[in-house]
Amino acid sequence: MDITMNLYPSTKLVTSALRVVFTLTIFIFYLSRFGLDRSFLNNILVFYILFLFAESMRSSDLQESLLDGFMKISFSLFMIPIGMELAKWKSNALIKPMIWMVIILLLNYILSQFFKLGTSIYDEDSFYKGGATAAAPILLTTAIIYIFHAFNKKELPYSNWIILIIVAAALFTILISVKRGAILSTIFGFVIYLLNTSRKGSSLFYLVITVGVLYVISLNFTEVLQERLEARTTERNDIQNENRYKETFYIMEELEKMSVLEIVFGKEAFNSGSIMRKYFSHSRQLHVDYNIIFLGTGVFGFLFYFFVHYSIWSQAKEFLNWVKRLANEEIRFRANEDYALIVSLMIVSFIMSFSGGLQFLSYRIILFLLIGYSLGNLNVEHLKLKFQLRKAASNN
Repeated sequence: MDITMNLYPSTKLVTSALRVVFTLTIFIFYLSRFGLDRSFLNNILVFYILFLFAESMRSSDLQESLLDGFMKISFSLFMIPIGMELAKWKSNALIKPMIWMVIILLLNYILSQFFKLGTSIYDEDSFYKGGATAAAPILLTTAIIYIFHAFNKKELPYSNWIILIIVAAALFTILISVKRGAILSTIFGFVIYLLNTSRKGSSLFYLVITVGVLYVISLNFTEVLQERLEARTTERNDIQNENRYKETFYIMEELEKMSVLEIVFGKEAFNSGSIMRKYFSHSRQLHVDYNIIFLGTGVFGFLFYFFVHYSIWSQAKEFLNWVKRLANEEIRFRANEDYALIVSLMIVSFIMSFSGGLQFLSYRIILFLLIGYSLGNLNVEHLKLKFQLRKAASNN
């Protein structure tokens, strides 16, 4: 749907509506079939979503705040409990969709070079993105880390060599896109995963092999890579000249004019264009996620955003401690890999948020679905152990 919206702008409104209906159908089915457990994490998510709704209702442009802000963020956060429920019903459910998502994006990029589809970013007639959105490189990053995780758990559905080539091609696409957020997220995401995985040696070994294949692929495109890097590192693209950098200082100016209530709870949630118009001479929405959250929802909303992520990590850590204390070595290993993935994807999200990603619907939905599913895998093992303990206690 994302690719179609970009390739056929005339049908964007219809396709966008279909995407929303498709997502809502999943939510309605989930709630009607399973309901929502009153766990601490779910309570936090519901409170934060309701808070964002209330903040959006205070905006001078309800359509902008509710549709482009609240709806996209609430949709993505709601994928956490859905992912957790999915883990109870089907193991290894998401690896094939992630692999095929990468293949679809790679085919899009390959066909775009042949037929010059879409726009050529950063350098004329250099690298056409076709129907891929600005979030496509970070979608590739998210999928690659998940594929690497599935490889570690021996859950890959296809030949390791085929997957290796796909992953190397995806990494090359991220590199040639010269999207700094995606590149840095990939690096830090893998570093965090390596620090938390139980198989650091073998993980590093296979990562080196993948990078080696990437290097061989890159040798055939040295000139293109150099041209794109030069186009990306012009004076206009220096950080001090970028609007993402400038907007932070404009927010500081706004803070001096805001009341105490506005500083605490923000103003114009997800409608920052109305405020930034005076600085950019046009209605430009903020791009850095942290600036969007801070200006729109204030200090309270800003801190609570991180508390939501802390709650996810805390829940994952609690489940992991249960498993590590009571399970056998194989189950402990699998649980630890799920925990490593959760932490890694959260770091990917934090890094990407400096470039912007909060309002990329598909990216955030997939990111939190993977986090929720991995959290669900941990919970399944946690529930099994609880059941075994109760059974043992009743027998005694």
